[in-house]
Amino acid sequence: MIVYGRLIPINRVVLDQADIFAPDDFTRVTGLTVADLTATLFYNNAAQPWTFTSGATVMDAQVAAGSVYFNEITGQPGFYSVRFRPNAVGFWRLCLGYAAGPRALAFGYDVVQEPPLVASGLKSSFVPL
Repeated sequence: MIVYGRLIPINRVVLDQADIFAPDDFTRVTGLTVADLTATLFYNNAAQPWTFTSGATVMDAQVAAGSVYFNEITGQPGFYSVRFRPNAVGFWRLCLGYAAGPRALAFGYDVVQEPPLVASGLKSSFVPL
């Protein structure tokens, strides 16, 4: 099992990649679809009933909360994109299983509130003489 983790602002698309290798731990498995894998998404240690669906024709801006999108990256056999949009602050964990391997991947994300916008940079001030 391989575990990954990141800090993500709420309601931002999580962009990640799943590396699935053959039993030799070197050769990438190509041509996988959602039918070949299982996905379980947790929010604060509670399983979520989100759908696991193909993301082949879904643009990042179209990624919606409630679904986990998976697809092979175009032009890169054996490299897979995993995307979803966490809609609550807390700990999210995505577990992917590939039974034919057998292989399992777990991705962890700390989803945080987006910091407020604060004015930054230089501010000019003139003092009359």
